[in-house]
Amino acid sequence: MGRDGKPTYDKILAESKALLFENGFSGTSIDQILQRTGITKGAFFYHFKTKSALAKALIEEYAKEDILHMNEALKKTKYLEGDALERLLQFIQEFVDMMSGLSEPYSCLYATYTYEPSQFDEETLRHISETILTWRKTMEQLIRDVLQDYDTKIEIDIQSLADHTVVIFEGAFVVSKALKGRDLTADHLKHLKNYFQLLFVRKTTED
Repeated sequence: MGRDGKPTYDKILAESKALLFENGFSGTSIDQILQRTGITKGAFFYHFKTKSALAKALIEEYAKEDILHMNEALKKTKYLEGDALERLLQFIQEFVDMMSGLSEPYSCLYATYTYEPSQFDEETLRHISETILTWRKTMEQLIRDVLQDYDTKIEIDIQSLADHTVVIFEGAFVVSKALKGRDLTADHLKHLKNYFQLLFVRKTTED
């Protein structure tokens, strides 16, 4: 299909993702995708041999974009490396800004796939767990950097606290969809940022 194939490929991914958010994976048929995209069945199967192949491509692209957003936030806050707490807070703020003023509640493919695990093979689901573990590693490092100069007011488990960031995201996505609250995710990220502000206290020279 040559150079003209990529626009069709991208269109299939975009419209399929929208349908999955509306109907779930099992509730989305290839015929619905064809109707939404306006392409032929032959064009669809040129790019995706099966519906499972489409599912894999969708989560690969979604996970790649997710990590890209994370890395962009790290890059934007790199100038704050000298103040690890401020960097952590600004890192969270980057996502507050991203999730503010949305036209509709944010949808997440991780939740869509996780609620229907029997529909996907292990390799497809592994993209989700690997991405979450990448988030864990990133947050753990940001927190450990803060602990070089700060103590915590209460005892913490660093790994669990790192995972809490993902829990806030994913939980907020689900609740915002259920309540049709466009700013709910941003609001809960603000709570997370406030928690970090309250949690840490700068070490004294006696420490």
